[in-house]
Amino acid sequence: MNNQRAFPAGGKEGGGEGEGHTSTSSTKDNINNTNDAHTATSNMSMSVLNGILHGVVWVILSLHIPFLLSRRDATEILHTAYYKYSTELSFFDNTIWTYGTDYGLATTMTFLAYWILQSAHGDMKRLCNLSASLMILYAISTLAGGLAHHNFFTVESRNTAIFRVLWTTCVGTVCLASVSMGMIGNECLQLFRNRSDCSPILKSMPLISDTYWIIYGLVVTIACGLGMISFQRPACDIFIAGTTQAPSTFYCMAFLYTVNHKKIAFHSRIMGIIGFIMNAALLPIFPVLVLHLGWSLPSVNTFLHSVLFMAWSMQGIILQRVIRALVEDQHQQQVEEKELKSVRNMKKVQ
Repeated sequence: MNNQRAFPAGGKEGGGEGEGHTSTSSTKDNINNTNDAHTATSNMSMSVLNGILHGVVWVILSLHIPFLLSRRDATEILHTAYYKYSTELSFFDNTIWTYGTDYGLATTMTFLAYWILQSAHGDMKRLCNLSASLMILYAISTLAGGLAHHNFFTVESRNTAIFRVLWTTCVGTVCLASVSMGMIGNECLQLFRNRSDCSPILKSMPLISDTYWIIYGLVVTIACGLGMISFQRPACDIFIAGTTQAPSTFYCMAFLYTVNHKKIAFHSRIMGIIGFIMNAALLPIFPVLVLHLGWSLPSVNTFLHSVLFMAWSMQGIILQRVIRALVEDQHQQQVEEKELKSVRNMKKVQ
């Protein structure tokens, strides 16, 4: 009687070796997964820390840039308030020229958001939502500003909690717009950098994580809520908040400068670049209009809102055109795939 034990084909050694390979492979996968998890955690931690650091740095820079442009003008205009306004220093317009143009801006930005969302299709839905969120933040800001200018006539009324909430909403949404703007730039880079017509410069641009932009925007918005960018002339709050948008603004401008797509015309890209940077000119212009030319508050605010209308509208238009170009490409690709599939089916029938 044969007492030898039967083993699988390949012998005991072969079976053991197969099990060893499986075990080794499983161990390697576990190690790789662990390394990936550690890398992801490390990257997120760095994004959070950088977002906090850069948010604080840009709040400080934004408060000092007006003094670098003209110390005398900044000293005369930028009187800190921390939401406590004084009769002698506070200036706040309540005419229809200010709140009327605010309401007009809110209506226009809401329309642009709706128009952009109509382009939502396939892989471009996220970019549509981000672009629309930027326009909605602008709309909320100007609506809150219009309500404040329309209803708070006295210094006493502006020293209430209701006004603080309303004006913090007005300025805070401008601060928070950096989140949408930065994430738009990030999404555009991801959508275009793997295309065959992508320029080498665009491919070399760094992807800045969404986590970074969220933390950055939150830090600046918290600073706004704490009154760190509150001034006796509340219009100055908007200038400082707008200055904190510089990193996300240049991120989007860099994309528009480097993108190469036949359906995004050169003049459209230039229009978009101008739209993103145009508001920067208002920072040095404001003291000139108020202090040197002696314009009235209604005139100044109407002029400022007109520039905002042009700049924000150009931003909305270029974002819609970028989305439309990608949607048309995707649609064309789907049509070509259907035609190719149809030809293959016909050949099989023959």
